[in-house]
Amino acid sequence: MLITRFGDRSEPLFRPRFLGEKAEGLDFLVELVSTYPRSAFCFVQVKTTTLGLTARGRLRVGLDLREVRRLLHYPAATYLVGIDARDGVETGYIISVNQGPARRIASLSTRFPLDGGNLRILWEEVTRFWSGRDMRLSDSHFRDRG
Repeated sequence: MLITRFGDRSEPLFRPRFLGEKAEGLDFLVELVSTYPRSAFCFVQVKTTTLGLTARGRLRVGLDLREVRRLLHYPAATYLVGIDARDGVETGYIISVNQGPARRIASLSTRFPLDGGNLRILWEEVTRFWSGRDMRLSDSHFRDRG
């Protein structure tokens, strides 16, 4: 729930919705708060470890090639969040899983911690993603023609 940190704001930027075991490869649909009139969201896969960092300073979590391919197929902004849960203190890191060739992620960069600054950047990035898309169904077969 690190994504719901308030930081210097009076309300969180995100509202996560756990998808349960049936949503293979995705843990959360994360809605952005205050994007009215548009609704914006992203998908997040979460991996937690108590194994700490590699010798190169990367978190010991990852995704196999099949999991990466699955995430790349979603038509939305999609992220991997790694949680370092050593010593009862949780620290989170985030990376995008949206572009490039599909390849396994053996470990996670710690370059982007889930802190106030990066949460704001994430909110802006996902807002930008959806701002150029008109996702309304314009001519439904089921429209009430009165």
